[in-house]
Amino acid sequence: EAEHCRRKGCDTSFSPGNYDTTTTPEAEWLVATDAKEGERVSVGGRRVVSFEELMEHETVKKAGLRKEEVVALKLYTGPMFCLYNAVLRDFPASTVELLHGNTYTTTIYCIVSGI
Repeated sequence: EAEHCRRKGCDTSFSPGNYDTTTTPEAEWLVATDAKEGERVSVGGRRVVSFEELMEHETVKKAGLRKEEVVALKLYTGPMFCLYNAVLRDFPASTVELLHGNTYTTTIYCIVSGI
């Protein structure tokens, strides 16, 4: 939560390109963790499955995923992927600037662990 809601840049807007949206890391944290907010942004080609529904999915149970991994993977499958990829690739420069030094270390660790 801190990486998305309390660190510098959490309120910096970005547009991922493959979604017709402009968002912030803080807003995406809310989308990933609040079912009502997920429903609200489920328009056009974007369908946000609730955290609770994901935790009951057979694949999640079979893999023994922890809630932190599910939240991180859910964030990665949304607009936040472009910021996480910018951390890992140090590219493109315009997106790296939006990070304000936030490397999303814990989130990326949970993504890798969940995969």
